[in-house]
Amino acid sequence: MSQRFSGALLALSLVFPAVSWATCAREADGSDICAFEQIQMVYVTQAGPIYLMPTSSLAPSSTNFSCTPVAGRYVELNPAAPNFKAMYAAILSARVVGATVTLVMDPSQSVCTIAYVTL
Repeated sequence: MSQRFSGALLALSLVFPAVSWATCAREADGSDICAFEQIQMVYVTQAGPIYLMPTSSLAPSSTNFSCTPVAGRYVELNPAAPNFKAMYAAILSARVVGATVTLVMDPSQSVCTIAYVTL
């Protein structure tokens, strides 16, 4: 590795020490999670759930999720969830400013349904 390349990597690590890489995967505790994700698309229909597409792939081979993504690439936010409005507001605000979110799926659902969101 050249000294110039090594120096550039060191400079980047000092400037951006808290950079985390986005990923969707099954955690050791059995939860399905998409961490440090930007929301690529928000899909709103006339009635029913809101569908969110994270930036990371939800392909079964790459995530090992126990839940099934909608159409192979979306997670679902259920409007009947008790805290739906707060979760949806957090997701939309993150989408508008380009912030990352962590989406944790409800383990009791077969379809990937968001249980909670963190910013």
